[in-house]
Amino acid sequence: MIAVLLVTAALYFRAVGAVPVYIGGDEARFATAASSIASTGRDLAGGRLPLFFHLSDSLAADQGGTRWYQPLLFYLMALAFRFLPVTEQSMRLPTAVIGVLDVFLIYVVARRLFGDRRWAALAALLLALTPAHFIFSRQALDYICPLPFVLGWLWCVMAAVETGSVPLSLASGVILGVGFYSYIASWATMPLLLLLTWAAHYRFGARPARPALAATIGFAAPVLAAMAWLAFHPDMWRDMAGRYSVYDARHLSPLQGLKDFLTYNNVQERVSVYWDYFNPAYLFFSGGSNLSTATRKVGVFLLPVGGFLACGIYELWRRRRAPMSMVLVAGLAVAPLPATLVDERYAIQRELVVLPFVVLIATFGAAFLLRHPMRAIRLAGVLLLLAMPVQFADFYQDYFNDYRIRSAFSFDPANFRGVAEYLISSNSSSQMPLMYLSEDLDDVAARWRFYLIKHRREDMLQRTSLFTAKGLDVHRVPPGSLLVLYANDPAVPRLLGPEKSSVATFVMDAAGGKAAVILRKSG
Repeated sequence: MIAVLLVTAALYFRAVGAVPVYIGGDEARFATAASSIASTGRDLAGGRLPLFFHLSDSLAADQGGTRWYQPLLFYLMALAFRFLPVTEQSMRLPTAVIGVLDVFLIYVVARRLFGDRRWAALAALLLALTPAHFIFSRQALDYICPLPFVLGWLWCVMAAVETGSVPLSLASGVILGVGFYSYIASWATMPLLLLLTWAAHYRFGARPARPALAATIGFAAPVLAAMAWLAFHPDMWRDMAGRYSVYDARHLSPLQGLKDFLTYNNVQERVSVYWDYFNPAYLFFSGGSNLSTATRKVGVFLLPVGGFLACGIYELWRRRRAPMSMVLVAGLAVAPLPATLVDERYAIQRELVVLPFVVLIATFGAAFLLRHPMRAIRLAGVLLLLAMPVQFADFYQDYFNDYRIRSAFSFDPANFRGVAEYLISSNSSSQMPLMYLSEDLDDVAARWRFYLIKHRREDMLQRTSLFTAKGLDVHRVPPGSLLVLYANDPAVPRLLGPEKSSVATFVMDAAGGKAAVILRKSG
């Protein structure tokens, strides 16, 4: 197991700041708010150690917005920034650590589940070699944050059902309650796992009432803080319901929203979305359509895991009277529900909690094959195991080479790092121009703020404005000012001319194409 952890750390930490090649918009938001917490103890809007983070898309951090984020990753990142400078590498360090921690925790869970270190180490290896887990461990996003809580809950539930321990059941609820603050999908996932806790105690526990009540109390205690926060910040729920298209909370009551949600066409659509999350093509071949969440060359899981998973479900059916058989299969079933609720297909980031359930079931399948009395079946299990590092090596090679280039546009279509470096170098001389950034640039305010913090040039924020192509009168722009747009923005020709502006430089993307253009006002 030590070898597995060392290999995992080597794989997951390698060039974590350079691949993906650009930071995403939400990565920039996390980093800038975390930097503020680390340096002042307050968020960008001046709130002291907030329970939830309310971020704006404007250059003015205290201007209202509709983006609310869960707190866990902000504080983990702020802890990293207390000791490290704000860079792409340091901002991604906490999630990489979480990825390695997950591998250790699933070993602990599988050790209790199987009672054998070999199968526990195999479960850890299966998770370490899961492409989706690798990908999200290398992005400064909170999608991966619920996994340690799910694994901790699994261990506590297993132990509590086996022993009837009320303290362990209480701990399982507390873990779910704290995990509630890890990622927005946890608002649905953690209550569902609490229901599984009740079901496990009532189905298999000798005296179920006290452990089930303890789990409920443990869960409620941390979550009550969120309920109190919502009472004082009612816009938070309305903003989140609108952002994720659950229902129109600004014009409908929750009861009306539920009624609208339960219409026949809506339910039919959600069933179709839910079913697609079990599509083998998505799970084992493509991994989804978004290049920031999948390479499109491999699935959510390696292909051999599909064989192990099928055998594992069969093995758990044979053991269906065992407590954890029900919990693992039910966990697999509920994992896609948050993504289904918001009507997103093939969004692995919304159902990342599926990973430990699939891995543990697949470990049952591997054990079934490798311990089978028939030699041919044992040989098939061995071949599937040997195929995994081969396929992962191919995925890994592609990830650090071709994928790095072909995914660049999905992370940042403007290569704003290159834009920022040019603007900052232009402001290093005695003449400091004003800067105008097109609002059409993806997450431009968050990215600009991040690079200014990274280079310790926050002073330049005061000389920066956002503009729209229709609302800008180029004749009113002071001479020498710099304007930044997409290279293919149709407004660029209108802004060029002897009395308007000229091209200062083109910023190239990772593939060598023109990503952004920087214009200099004439005069």
